[in-house]
Amino acid sequence: MHMRLFILAVLVLLTGHARAEDFATRFPAGSITTREQADAVIKEARQEEERQRKLFDARDAECYRAILVNDCREKVRRERELARREVQRVELEAKDTKRRLDQEDLARRRAEEDKQRAAEDAARAGKEAASRRQAEQRGAEASAKSSGKSSEEAAQNRAEYERKQQEHAARLAKEQQEAAKRAQNAAEYQQKQADAAKRAADAEAERKKREARRLERKQTLEKKEAEREALRKRAEEAAASATR
Repeated sequence: MHMRLFILAVLVLLTGHARAEDFATRFPAGSITTREQADAVIKEARQEEERQRKLFDARDAECYRAILVNDCREKVRRERELARREVQRVELEAKDTKRRLDQEDLARRRAEEDKQRAAEDAARAGKEAASRRQAEQRGAEASAKSSGKSSEEAAQNRAEYERKQQEHAARLAKEQQEAAKRAQNAAEYQQKQADAAKRAADAEAERKKREARRLERKQTLEKKEAEREALRKRAEEAAASATR
């Protein structure tokens, strides 16, 4: 009965260990693309860290029942460290995704603010120009009426006034075009910044993919080496027992 309980405990630990390894494979590099995904992954990573802590603490305690206690504990320590690195990799990528999305949102907001500010400046300038034209026209009509100028002189004055108004309108239109151009340049600059941030994030994701592949190969080699070492020690123990 005791042996059955022991075997069941070992199977539970192995199942937990497999679940811990599966966590990283569920989130390969580049798979976290939205803020909602990132938030969920960060939360799950913290839960996974707690699961791993309990799992490896239990496995470490089981090592005291093994023949080679130190070898068993060292194997658990290596596996704990590798699992921890994988969880940290996933959590770091989730945080990087949130940071990149925040930068893109900020760039878009700034571009919209610049565009709106330029439109408001142009509208305000147009109102001020219209107010000035009305005031100048009223002043010109009042001056002509009080001085008793002839209709020909009044026509000349009106023509001069219209010419000045056209020049002013042309200057205002140019200013509005320049303001719109500045807003467009600002928006393009912010978009370039966002594109650059995305390219950097894509490059970082690709780097992490390569790093994950290298780590996977390293883990495989370390696992095979640990298995060979365990076989060698068991063979030595069997040989030593045979000579007694």
